[in-house]
Amino acid sequence: MMTLLDKTQMIRLHIQGKSNREIGRIMHVSRNTVNKYLSEYERLQSELEACDPNDSEEVRRITDAITAEPTYDVSSRGSRKWNAEMDALLDEILAAEDEKRVALGPNKQALTKRQIHELIVADGHDIGLTTVSRRIDDKRSADKDAFVAQRYEHGDRFEYDFGEVRLYIGGRLRRIQMAVMVACASDVRFALLYENQRQDVFLDSQVRFFEFMGGTFREGVYDNMRNVVAKFIGKSEKELNPELVKLSAYYRFDLNVTNCFAGWEKGAVESAVKVIRNRAFALDWRFDTLADAQAHLDAVLERLNEGKDVDAERRALRPLPPRYEVARIREGCRVDKYSCVTVDGARYSAPEELVGKLATVRVYPNEVLVDFNGSCVARHARTREKGAMVLDVRHYLRTLRRKPGALARSEVLAGLPTLKRIFDDHYSERPKEFIEIVRASPDATYEELEAELLACATAEPNAVSSKTASAIAQAASSQVSRMAAIRRVA
Repeated sequence: MMTLLDKTQMIRLHIQGKSNREIGRIMHVSRNTVNKYLSEYERLQSELEACDPNDSEEVRRITDAITAEPTYDVSSRGSRKWNAEMDALLDEILAAEDEKRVALGPNKQALTKRQIHELIVADGHDIGLTTVSRRIDDKRSADKDAFVAQRYEHGDRFEYDFGEVRLYIGGRLRRIQMAVMVACASDVRFALLYENQRQDVFLDSQVRFFEFMGGTFREGVYDNMRNVVAKFIGKSEKELNPELVKLSAYYRFDLNVTNCFAGWEKGAVESAVKVIRNRAFALDWRFDTLADAQAHLDAVLERLNEGKDVDAERRALRPLPPRYEVARIREGCRVDKYSCVTVDGARYSAPEELVGKLATVRVYPNEVLVDFNGSCVARHARTREKGAMVLDVRHYLRTLRRKPGALARSEVLAGLPTLKRIFDDHYSERPKEFIEIVRASPDATYEELEAELLACATAEPNAVSSKTASAIAQAASSQVSRMAAIRRVA
């Protein structure tokens, strides 16, 4: 019976130019079955190419169809008793025995096979003595493998791994996860920092890597992390994580999972993790924010990638399809009376015109976006702190213009220390001017806004810069138009 992995393999063989008859022979399935799935795939690919890339709903619908499981039930195979967890435990026991042999020299204190079996059973595993004895013999008599140097063509292969870095972020020691990807032919390296190794982080990092490279590879190589292998079946068979299978089907690359405890099978990325961690964070390990640490890492990667033939790699890649949506999407989120939506125990501001209305929230690993009527109306850095409020002062300007006295002790200003300091030092007696300057710069970054406020503070009292004055009328017109549009939708 067909699985999602079978369907993906069938599509891969089709892309390689195999005929439907040949695919059926290779996969031992009926040609009618091959015709059915490939006809559906070609139809969906045509729809994807024809649709507007900005039509997120249509792209998402086609994406879901391409990566959907076959429509009938698939019976699961029965599990064999020996599994990777037992194998790892046996390796650990035998390594301890080797250490004891080195420490004590020739001795008669070695564990017997029966004692090793008892240790494995005591760890909660149901396995027989004969099986354990055979595994011990296999491991102790195994010949050492030789390493075989590999050569790859551009666009052939990328490798993926996580590495941990310890950094002080905002004065607090944090264990940060670094997702690292390497294009094997050119040795171009790419890395991103995250709070964890969860599935959304795993998928997001690969999507951003493909966008950085401008295309997709023919093969991706991974180790046996949980994001890759959902379950071990017997000694060597693995059930792959369906989310990764969907990603590979959408971006059309083969999945290659290394053997357990065989890091040399993806040596390029294993080496890259060590090099990047050392070059980026051996000297610099204190940062104000995670974004600052990422900016520093980006600069180091740019230097590491100098002189590498990234252009040749990019020319060999497959075309990049529309962005694969990896966000957790929450529809029907009501904007509360404080003009906030709640996500994972934290609150994020939205424009005050949306109070009481239903918005759609897209939750990314490091970002939260609020959508209304198909448009993004708010964008915030994601926080992991329960009860935190992440607010944008520009979302409250209509109310603050009516109640300027509320600004001094507002939660929104307290959450922006630099802006708060500028207000206290220069605008505490003239809050209306502060509000008008902020209102005149709807698209400015906070750094640009702070510079504008300081520039105006040094001007004559109750005067604003020419740039600010000319922008106020435009900002007012834009706000009126936005409010009218929201009222029409409501």
